[in-house]
Amino acid sequence: MKRWIDVDPLDWYYRDTLEITRLRTDLTGDVEVLSGMTYNVFKEGYERMVKRFVTVSGQQEFLVPDYKYHVNNPVFVIVNGVEVLPEKVENGKVTMTNPLSAGIEVVVIAYGIPDRKDIGCVNTPYSASGDYRMPHATLKYASTYHFSYSNQPESCTVLGVKLKRLLVTVGAGSDAGVVIRNAIGFQRDVFVIHKGEVYLPYMYNGFPAVIGYNAEIKKVSRRTSETVVVESGRVTYNDRFFGDVRIRRGDFFALMSRIYENLHNRYTDRAFTYNDTPLRPIVDKDVILSKWYSNDVLTLLDEKFHDGCYVFPLYEDGKFEPEACITRAEAVTFLNRLIEWITEKYR
Repeated sequence: MKRWIDVDPLDWYYRDTLEITRLRTDLTGDVEVLSGMTYNVFKEGYERMVKRFVTVSGQQEFLVPDYKYHVNNPVFVIVNGVEVLPEKVENGKVTMTNPLSAGIEVVVIAYGIPDRKDIGCVNTPYSASGDYRMPHATLKYASTYHFSYSNQPESCTVLGVKLKRLLVTVGAGSDAGVVIRNAIGFQRDVFVIHKGEVYLPYMYNGFPAVIGYNAEIKKVSRRTSETVVVESGRVTYNDRFFGDVRIRRGDFFALMSRIYENLHNRYTDRAFTYNDTPLRPIVDKDVILSKWYSNDVLTLLDEKFHDGCYVFPLYEDGKFEPEACITRAEAVTFLNRLIEWITEKYR
């Protein structure tokens, strides 16, 4: 599955979005420069949907009763791990071009239409619940499952995509679901097996996965594989770019901060650190300190050119107003000053 399911090669911003999506803040590759927007609420009648079929001989039509056609909610059909363009898509039904042989796996996916609401100056997607849990499923031989480095490595394949085994230690008395959720986060290419339960990233909620693992079967330790459907009723998604959503000043500075960190790690061998003691007087500093991006914003606002002038201006009243939406003029000014300052700093 591609990183942004709502970015198309025909979009005017496609190339630039693709390029910056590849950037990481450092060589570990753990933190993306361009992060997504989380959401899990959909417009009524246009929820996210995944349906798996195993064909009978000659099958050409696939019934998906919950699906309503909409230009912004296209259907994707995966046949034995390969995306295939259907002949016809209509409410509740998908028709393929040719009849299929028996025993073929067909997965029909509609990613839904996220709902939005106005929060301040932003009409934004949103999430309605917390305490998220990763999609999971119980393996057939969960009771006799065992892991050992001496056995053949465990494997997980989702619609032809191979995921990497992530080793997670769950301490005595800990909630395994929470520990595994925190370990996986928004990683897209890993899976976890714990006590015969397999966990996958949020984006694979409802997807079939082929799991290879070791278990004692009929009193003999054997390698086995099976197809399971991983599900969770408490997921959040981070797979859309939402290119038409406006951005707040604080969020924009967080993006610039990650660009700065990326360039810092390219041009110097010194570890990147935030400024823990910013001295610049800012009237609404308390508002900034209450937000997740406080370190990013305050670090950048405290930076100066060699001539002693601050790189980024405040409003005339000395405020930054982090929750206000940024204008095109501000965006251009801030980006240009970021480029000038970094060029001067690392010249």
